[in-house]
Amino acid sequence: MSSSLHGASAEYALHSLLVLAARSEPVSARDLARFQELPERFLAKLLTRLEKAGLVGAIEGVRGGYRLARPPAQITVQDVLEAVEPGRALFECAEIRRHCALFGGEAPGWSVQGMCRIHLFMKEAEDALRAFLASKTVADLGREFGRKAPEQFVREAEGWFQERRLGRTAPRRGKRRAAGRPATAAAANPRGQPRESRS
Repeated sequence: MSSSLHGASAEYALHSLLVLAARSEPVSARDLARFQELPERFLAKLLTRLEKAGLVGAIEGVRGGYRLARPPAQITVQDVLEAVEPGRALFECAEIRRHCALFGGEAPGWSVQGMCRIHLFMKEAEDALRAFLASKTVADLGREFGRKAPEQFVREAEGWFQERRLGRTAPRRGKRRAAGRPATAAAANPRGQPRESRS
């Protein structure tokens, strides 16, 4: 089984930020999850981490949801990775250089002087990777996706989100009463016809 430095959390987060970058209105965690066919509870946890990192903002209310907290050109891929998968390292040195059958239980000074050469090489590679990821932004990813996705998909995606947004705010039939009329009166005279005087 293969393993990777960054996994599903990073992938889900970056894809979700691309969706938010393409929307001018907030998107609910449920809609984000359903659109991408992702586990809603897991995505909600990632959105909380992104919010704590200042990458997205949460808006309350029926038409609320999540939106980018700053322009996509100001959110780097490295920012996202640090938010959802903090502390990941390319290499973890176990200081194997201290152990050798010829050392008699105690490593000589020359063998542990300075940083382990293997660790140093790996750190240089990690620093280069971090610098590259810090140079790429959500806006860069969005432009790459824009070159690939057909216009029809973009239109259908916009319609998909609008339909669900309007569905959350549409009035429900049978739930509204005439203004200023108590529930008992409305039930007793549902058509609002004038009552005959009994004086």
